[in-house]
Amino acid sequence: MATPAAPTPPSGSAAGAGDAQPSLVESRSIDWVPLNERHGRPRSLFSLWFMSNAQVTTLATGMLGAALGANLATSLLAIVLGVAVGTVFTAFHSAQGPQLGLPQMIQSRAQFGYRGVVLICAIVVFSLVGFNMFNQMLGADVLTMTTGVDAGAGWYVLISGVAVLLAIFGYSWIHRTQSWLTALFLITFGLFTVVVPFVVPLPADALSLANFSWVAFLVQFGGAAAYALGWAPYVSDYSRYLPPQTNPGGPCSTPTAACSSARSG
Repeated sequence: MATPAAPTPPSGSAAGAGDAQPSLVESRSIDWVPLNERHGRPRSLFSLWFMSNAQVTTLATGMLGAALGANLATSLLAIVLGVAVGTVFTAFHSAQGPQLGLPQMIQSRAQFGYRGVVLICAIVVFSLVGFNMFNQMLGADVLTMTTGVDAGAGWYVLISGVAVLLAIFGYSWIHRTQSWLTALFLITFGLFTVVVPFVVPLPADALSLANFSWVAFLVQFGGAAAYALGWAPYVSDYSRYLPPQTNPGGPCSTPTAACSSARSG
C-alpha cells in the first residue's frame, strides 16, 4: 500500500526544512508540524527512547520471569525475543513521523475514521493513565527509599509537576533532559555493570537452560512484547519533527536500538 503524502504546508509558510527555530514553549501539541519547523536527525531520538525505557517500570517488567522461578538465561532470552517482536511495530510507526508530520493518533483517522478513532484514543488514554500512575507509584517508592522522606502524595505532585513542566516547554527541552539523563545513566550503570559481577557472584546455574520453564518464559516474553508495543500509539509524535526527506531507516532503527538496549540491559 502506498505511503500517504505529507500534508501540503499552508499558504505563506516556508517550504524548506529547518528555516525557523522552534519556539521556547511547545505550540504544536497534536498539530501538523510545518516544514519550516522541522529539524534534527534520527540519532537525536536515541537518548529520548533510551531513557524512556531505562526506568523502574522497565525493571519491574523484567522481573516477571524471575518472580516465577526463571533463571538469568531464561529471563534474558524471553526479554530479548519479546522486545524484538514488540519493538518492530513501534519502529515502523516511528518511520511514518517525518513523512506525515502528524502524531500517531491523528494518523489513525485514516484507518479508523474520524468517529472510529475515538474508541482507539479512549483505549490509549486509559492505558497511558494507568502507565503513568504505575510510574508515579514506583518513582515515589524509590524517592522515599533514597531520601528517607515519606512525603506520601507529595512525591506524586513533584513527579507530575516536573513532567507537566517539560510538556509545556515541549520537544526541544524533552530532548535536552533525556540527553543529560542518558549520559548520567550510562556512567552510573556502566560502573555498576563492571563492579557487580565481582561483588555479587552469579549462581552456578544462572546461565543454564537445563531447568527451562515454559510458563516463566512465556509470561516474561509476553510482558516484554506488550511493554514494547505500549509505545506504538505515540512514537511518531516525536519523529514528526524531523525533516520529511529523512531516510525512513533512521527513525525506524534508532528507536529500535535505543529501546532494545535499555530494556535488555
